Amino acid sequence: MRAKKFLCEIIFILGILFLSANSSFAAAWVNFPVSWDIGQAFAISITSNADYSNPVVTWKGRSINLNVEQGGAGKISYGLLGSDVRNTKPGNYDILFEFVQGGKKYKASGTITLNERKYPQEKLTVSPKMVNPPKKELKRIREESKAISAALRTMTTVRRWTTPPQPPLANITLTSHYGFQRVYNGVPRSGHNGADIRAANGTHVRAPFAGTVILTGFHYYAGGSVYIDSGNGVITAFFHLNEINVKKGDKVEKGQIVAKSGSTGRVTGPHLHYSLILGGQFVDPIPLLSTSITQMLKKGTQSQVNSL
Repeated sequence: MRAKKFLCEIIFILGILFLSANSSFAAAWVNFPVSWDIGQAFAISITSNADYSNPVVTWKGRSINLNVEQGGAGKISYGLLGSDVRNTKPGNYDILFEFVQGGKKYKASGTITLNERKYPQEKLTVSPKMVNPPKKELKRIREESKAISAALRTMTTVRRWTTPPQPPLANITLTSHYGFQRVYNGVPRSGHNGADIRAANGTHVRAPFAGTVILTGFHYYAGGSVYIDSGNGVITAFFHLNEINVKKGDKVEKGQIVAKSGSTGRVTGPHLHYSLILGGQFVDPIPLLSTSITQMLKKGTQSQVNSL
């Protein structure tokens, strides 16, 4: 009996030593691309073979909260980031990862070189009031701009986006690409911050990701609009809608019908404008339709943070 008790104590002590040894070999890694094109989405991740919490990535002046999920034999946090063609110049940009593990805060930093990508010019003819709006509309435009800016600052932690996204329309035929420099009635404007897809009036528009509706309305320039937050700074938006089938605060599922396409706002004809906003940056939404977060991470470089 005494020998059996002694054996149990030895097994218990060995178990503690084994767990202690394993925890001392815990490690974490970050994954991000070292070079990427302006206007294009890219993937980042934090991985570890031990639990961690409060992961945050800071990119282009914005801190993005990430989710912690089970991944393989450990934990992982996924993120989608990018740069807006309208306000990004070629060059080197810092990226910072932070998280807490074992009661300590860890940081890992790096640099991503953003390369110039040539986007063509596009000349369009629209109603003169859509280039130089009447004075009576200026207050409305300012108020709408404030509401949109507030919506784009939304930051939730739980990841509800999965890749590839649901195409917003059954058929994807582009009529105007992301990044095109718009020239309205001979007046140059900034680059196109989304993709225009051919769609007859009344075509069903589906949510690319599950999420929460954070803004709807009929805006001066964008016409009928819907913005959906899917977590980790991932927001999708649709413009020029004729009909909106959701309201602010609604939870939507991936593939759910949220609106019908139309020709409201500043348009030359019926179509759907589709925008993808990542951490406040408008990026090209089309390439993501044919890839996944796993495939995107393969294009990145993995670096060990340190032994924890």
